[in-house]
This record gives sequence, structure tokens and C-alpha cells, in this order.
Amino acid sequence: MGNQFKNVAIIACLKTLLFIFNIVFWLAGLLILVVGLWAEFDLYKYMELSPEFSGTAPHVIIGISGLIVLISSVAFSCIIKGQPVLLYIYGGFLVCIFMMDAGVGASVVCYRDTFAKGLHDGLTHTIVTYNPQKPNFDFAQSTLYCCGVNNYTDWMRLSPQRVIPISCCLDPNRCVTANYNDVYQRGCYEVITEYLINNMNILIGVAVGTAVLPLVGALLSCSLARYIEKSKYDVIN
Repeated sequence: MGNQFKNVAIIACLKTLLFIFNIVFWLAGLLILVVGLWAEFDLYKYMELSPEFSGTAPHVIIGISGLIVLISSVAFSCIIKGQPVLLYIYGGFLVCIFMMDAGVGASVVCYRDTFAKGLHDGLTHTIVTYNPQKPNFDFAQSTLYCCGVNNYTDWMRLSPQRVIPISCCLDPNRCVTANYNDVYQRGCYEVITEYLINNMNILIGVAVGTAVLPLVGALLSCSLARYIEKSKYDVIN
């Protein structure tokens, strides 16, 4: 009888921990999904112009994060019901997600130099083929407070119009682009790479946490399933 009460207490504790984990995991998946969508529809449209990129990276991020959100949403019901088979399946899915995260992380490390080159080439190609009717780069410049790839002179050298756009202006309401003091002095490539470098520790921490998190969940899920099975066995005996 004492073992049975002990198992019930442990099961309640594991259920609570797994439920909290699943909430955190669901939120992490949602955050990664947002980042993946941003990469697909905003940042990546500059990099995909480079031949070094296949255009699949954002799709992989969106796919994995979507899987995380879906599985963690269904897992709430599995945790509440406390069925060992479903909990083991959930743990197996978490291990698979860990392996996919590890693969994505390894790819990022291997292709980080290609990322930088692809970003530079993509931004350059965007200026060369600039169309005022499709102001993608204009949005980036006004948002990031930058102008051109390396600096504002890229527009005069590379763009078809040979004119610096209004999006480069420090103050769009009081700006003469021919007066170079009225435009941003820094290039967008420098701004983006500097941001990534300055936040590299945070990015690495998020990547490691995202990769390790599924293993923690798998351990909790399998432990909970084992104790539920043990509790049923103690009741029978």
C-alpha cells in the first residue's frame, strides 16, 4: 500500500512537470515558427537570389516548428489521460525532433560562411534588379536604418536608376538624397551581420536549449509512462 501511494505521488509530480514542459515546448515551437515565417517572407528573399542557396532552410524550420506545435498540442490530451502507450509514442516523437534539431544545427555550423556570402550576393542582386514597384529592399532599409549593401554608394553604382531611394533618408520628410548627409551611412549587410554577431551567444543558447528540450520531455514522458505501468502492477498484486 505504501508503494502505491508513493507511485501516485510520483505520477502526480511527473504529470505536473510534463504538463509545464509541454507548455514551454509549445511556446518554443510557436516562436520558432514565427522566426521561420519571417525568414521565408522577409529576410530570406534577399539570400535566395544567390546561387549558393537552395531555398529549403526556411521550409525546414517551418516544418519542424509546425511539427512541434502540432505534437505538443495533441500531447496535452495524452498527459491528462495518462495512457502509457501514448506517452511512449510522445517520447519517441520528441527524440525524433531532437535528432532533426541536431541536424539543422550541424548544417548551420557547416554553412555559416555560405550564409554570409549568400546574404551579400542576395542584397547586391536586389539593388541591381531594383524595381520601385516592389519595394522589398526599401522596407529593409527603413526598418534597419541602413542604405545599400556596403553603403549608400551602391545605389549609384549598381541600381538601374542610379538614384538613392527615399527609404535611405534619415528623415523622409526632410531629405534630399543627393545630399549624402541626409541618408544612412551604414550598409545593410554590415547592420545584419553585426546584429547576428552581437546576439550570437543568445542565438547559440536558444539553439542548444531548443535541441536539448525534447530530450528532457522524452525523459519525463517515458518516466511517467513507466510509473503508471508500475502503479497498475502494484494494484493487481
